[in-house]
Amino acid sequence: MALVGCSSSTTEPPTAAPPAGAPPSVRYLGPERLTHAVELRAAAKPSSGRVVAATFLLDGKPLGSDTTPPFKLDVEPALLPRGEHKIRVEAVDNLGRRAISSAESLTVAPSGSDVLEARPGASFERAREELRRGDVTVRLAPGRYEVDQLRLGSGARLVGSGASTVIAPKPGARYWALLVARGERIRISDLTVDGGGPKPNTEREGIAIAVFDGSRDVRLQRLRIVRIRTHGVNVWGAHSDVSVQDSELTSDGNAQAAVFSLGSDRSRDTSAIRNRIRGFRSYGILLGQKEFGRPAAALHGLALDNDLRDIRDPARDGCVYDTRSTPGCGTNEGGIWTGGVEAAIIGNRVVRARWDGIETVGSSTRTTIVRNVIRDTRVGIYVEHSTNNSVISRNVIADAQAGVNVEWRHEGQGSSRNTFTYNRFVHMSGAGLFVDVGGDRNVIVGNVFVGGARPAITLQGSSGNVVKGNVACRSDGALVALQSARWDDGRRAISRGNRVNANKIGETC
Repeated sequence: MALVGCSSSTTEPPTAAPPAGAPPSVRYLGPERLTHAVELRAAAKPSSGRVVAATFLLDGKPLGSDTTPPFKLDVEPALLPRGEHKIRVEAVDNLGRRAISSAESLTVAPSGSDVLEARPGASFERAREELRRGDVTVRLAPGRYEVDQLRLGSGARLVGSGASTVIAPKPGARYWALLVARGERIRISDLTVDGGGPKPNTEREGIAIAVFDGSRDVRLQRLRIVRIRTHGVNVWGAHSDVSVQDSELTSDGNAQAAVFSLGSDRSRDTSAIRNRIRGFRSYGILLGQKEFGRPAAALHGLALDNDLRDIRDPARDGCVYDTRSTPGCGTNEGGIWTGGVEAAIIGNRVVRARWDGIETVGSSTRTTIVRNVIRDTRVGIYVEHSTNNSVISRNVIADAQAGVNVEWRHEGQGSSRNTFTYNRFVHMSGAGLFVDVGGDRNVIVGNVFVGGARPAITLQGSSGNVVKGNVACRSDGALVALQSARWDDGRRAISRGNRVNANKIGETC
């Protein structure tokens, strides 16, 4: 039986995050003139928390982003337009607050550049060997380059001439990965990778770009990765500072994932920034880490300003109608999954991810999920057990069955001390914000529920929460409900010690 109201508490709960705060400070440090390969540098400091990305903008367009301080971006001036330009730097912190530096003058005048030019044929075969050895910049002319495991070693930079430079397998060929990055300081940019589809018989084949165990400082930029067979970008092992930026990754509905990262205690700083992702079965972006309670596993994963659409697995069609008799429901069909410590999921748009827009898994501690827009999915944000001390704030979730669902505590793992503030829920057909058994000591403040089912907030066997200043409109019924349920051992779980006050129901929000 649902009970609407509040009860007293003797334990002081955590304090809610403020509705706003000062953005980070950021400034461009130089250089002012580019004549040879060099690093652009910026200083970015947060007012609180940490800066998760600094993006260098040339005449308003992104050159690239760095996610680890001291913030810098290596550039080859021979690959940039010559002449006078303006450069600025935008910084984003882990709460989604942004700042941009003043514009500075930058002159591009390459005179000391060393770029190896190649085109289909003999010159490309020579370039392949140089890329494998590393410490070379290769620029490919427009054309089709048929490869199987084109390997890049440390210091290799592979640059195309835009979408008309196409790397692809031979027609009908099977392959493990078309491009393989193995080492450090590796760059791949400005070309098309055509995976050749359709999906092979095994998921261990058909990767467009593989980033090998032990690699670090790998940046993939301005790529079109199309007709993907299994994964667009696959990263695993002891990796760090691997980033996919400003790229388009598409599948015809057969491939499993656009960005697939297997995190661990030996990985950190994996990011996906400003990408367009369409048509995958399992995940748009997976920053995965399966272990629970790890203090620093897959540290500082980042998904920033991506646009993801149409994540649907035909093998799970039955989940739409009957989740109990269809196996595997909820194990895929997600827009963004994150499982590492201190991850930041900021400014993304997720549309038509059939199971959930964003999900936390593994050791999601001190994660921030901020300022995302999620629409037309079963669950907007699914908070898996073992998500703790995290912030879910200022997101917009529309036309979902459930807005935010905090999973029940089971197998010794639960989620607690999380902050849910200033989110906007529009037309939820089921629960707006549902906190299940053992999801205790949360702050639920300032959320807005427009239309949809009631109650808007349900605490089911969840205790010690602060529920304050939430607003609901355009639908009748209780805003908050407290109800009992069962622990995984069958004991009754009763909501106790919640402080529910100053919540309002009105005609307008």
